[in-house]
Amino acid sequence: MAIMLTAIVVTGAIWFSQSLKLLEMVVDGGAPMLVFLQLMLLVLPSFLAPILPIALFLGLLFTMQKLVQDQEWIVMQSTGMSPWQLARPALLLAMVVMLIHWLIVMDIAPAAQRELRLQRHLIQTDYAGALLREGTFNAIGRNMTIYVHERKSSNLFKGILIHDTRNPDKAVTLTAEEGFLVSDKGPPRLVIQRGSRQERNNTTGEISWLMFDQYVVDLAMLNDVQDNAFIKAYERPMDELFNPPDNVSTDPNAAREFMAEAHQRIAFPVYNMAFALVALIVVMGGEFSRRGRPYRYLLGILLVVLMQSISLAIANMSARDNALIPLQYAPPLFMMIAGLMWLLHLMGGKRMQHD
Repeated sequence: MAIMLTAIVVTGAIWFSQSLKLLEMVVDGGAPMLVFLQLMLLVLPSFLAPILPIALFLGLLFTMQKLVQDQEWIVMQSTGMSPWQLARPALLLAMVVMLIHWLIVMDIAPAAQRELRLQRHLIQTDYAGALLREGTFNAIGRNMTIYVHERKSSNLFKGILIHDTRNPDKAVTLTAEEGFLVSDKGPPRLVIQRGSRQERNNTTGEISWLMFDQYVVDLAMLNDVQDNAFIKAYERPMDELFNPPDNVSTDPNAAREFMAEAHQRIAFPVYNMAFALVALIVVMGGEFSRRGRPYRYLLGILLVVLMQSISLAIANMSARDNALIPLQYAPPLFMMIAGLMWLLHLMGGKRMQHD
């Protein structure tokens, strides 16, 4: 329960801070709140994955210290339970969390990220107003920029300027008093009213001018932008990370990033077991005290933060140099070996006391 509560609190704090950006995109685009809830659920696995080891550590620390304060730990010791028997429930729980963590980072989180990309694309096409922010030069694809002076509603705009360079031989500049979006059928379209169209021939330098009451600007390039967008490593399934497609394998930087991402997904859940052993060392190390030893808890927390920071630093470095990938496994495995040796040492000391 303590682990779940810790994970919920920490995840909720990060989740809430990130949700504001999604809420702004949905509200500006005029999408229903159901779309916002779907987006929130899709980003949850990515936030939960890095929090699980820390939540496990804090939950075990709280639970075991509570047992010490209530003298239940000492009662279990007095009945003849060995250090291994006392530590076994925590280690079994860490194993379960580690398996769940592997499932999240290898399958659930990448699939959620791919679905999140799809949902954002649907917002861009079905609720294209999310792209047009007032007072900002909005880049629509690579060859069109739209400026909106004032936004009256999700689909109604005042004071519009459009610069269109999709035709390399002709640059078109449109100005209009107002406009509105239409996206009921087919690709989204921006209908602008009471304005002018200026076209410049890039070869001859000639400029033609046209006044209009209504003009339709096709925004179908939104579909092309989404289709051509590069799918990043954290969105890919495991098989594509180890066997990247041709457009990745021919790019050395992307190939290195993919390989580092694959090994990070394998290595990072191991921290659940490492952090569980840190919690056991903090509580079981030295003499028991109902008040606990604050400095031991502080050192344990600092060690966990340090290991988490080192893991992130190594992951970033290994994305640039794959020769550093084995270092991703070093911190959790070292902590696991040290913790298990410490448990064996306690068990040996316990047997000597009985002898």
